Amino acid sequence: MTPSFNIILVILQVILFTFQITNGNECKMNFLTSKDILKKLTSNIVPTLNGKSKGDLGRIGIIGGSVEYTGAPYFSAIAAFKAGADIVYVITTEDAAPVIKIYSPDLIVYPFLNKKYASKISSLLPKMDAIVIGPGLGREDETMKLTYDIIESCKVLEKPIIIDADGLYAISKNISIIQDYPKAGAILTPNGRESKKLMESINSNGSNWFNYWGENVSVLEKGETDKFHSRVPSYNWASSEGGSDRRVGGQGDFLSGSLATFYHWALTSDVCQGEQHGQISQSLASYAAARLVRTCNSQAFEKYGRSMMASDMIKEIHSAYKKVFED
Repeated sequence: MTPSFNIILVILQVILFTFQITNGNECKMNFLTSKDILKKLTSNIVPTLNGKSKGDLGRIGIIGGSVEYTGAPYFSAIAAFKAGADIVYVITTEDAAPVIKIYSPDLIVYPFLNKKYASKISSLLPKMDAIVIGPGLGREDETMKLTYDIIESCKVLEKPIIIDADGLYAISKNISIIQDYPKAGAILTPNGRESKKLMESINSNGSNWFNYWGENVSVLEKGETDKFHSRVPSYNWASSEGGSDRRVGGQGDFLSGSLATFYHWALTSDVCQGEQHGQISQSLASYAAARLVRTCNSQAFEKYGRSMMASDMIKEIHSAYKKVFED
């Protein structure tokens, strides 16, 4: 049976999804019927390595970092790399760049995160297949203004973006900037506290608040149970599989970076074609990233317990990857 025929069979199985309505209008997947299908679909967005050249599996951009926060963009970037991207660029501040370069020689680091380098940033964005905005960004007024300019450039270029951390703070202060984002799409990755802030900013009572930005923007809400929200109820899901009670700094950055890689793959996958290819790409990429991160967290916690750090989770990517996508 050919791989393409397998994909067709998997897609046909999606029709058999059943859903249960809980908490008012929120739609939660019934994993008794859909869990295995989701796993098959996410496995099918992972491309083969045969016949590929450098760059074919993704050029990911990470925009973030500041004098206080150098770990966040590093964790996001290295997670994108280890998830399978070929090339990862980091656009960060002049203070943070040397530190991040020391962390890893595998990353391409540009010290251009400053208004005076706006034209250089604009020249770099076109070469990126998916872009993460926010890890360790900081909240200075000038940084926020530059962030808005970068988002506007991504809209014009129709670049897929992931917005996390201080990028979400920027959105909460300019809530309409990603409204009606183009088909390339945007995924927001807030935790519970950040979700509440976004809800307050759009004056939502919590019911379908994630619909505010339009059909091409979705939300991966992180927590004890990860929840994916979009305007297409059949693509929404919730998952508490894996993970541990240990929450560490850098775990969200790990998610955003790996999500960028999976998002690019999903958008270019045979699995995610059709009228709603953007929405299903967001759903499957989010599920893939959430499962990978939760599995890494679980495995690292087994080894290190309370002393576990984000760097310990990074070490688990190889074995977790095989467990999630190859077993």
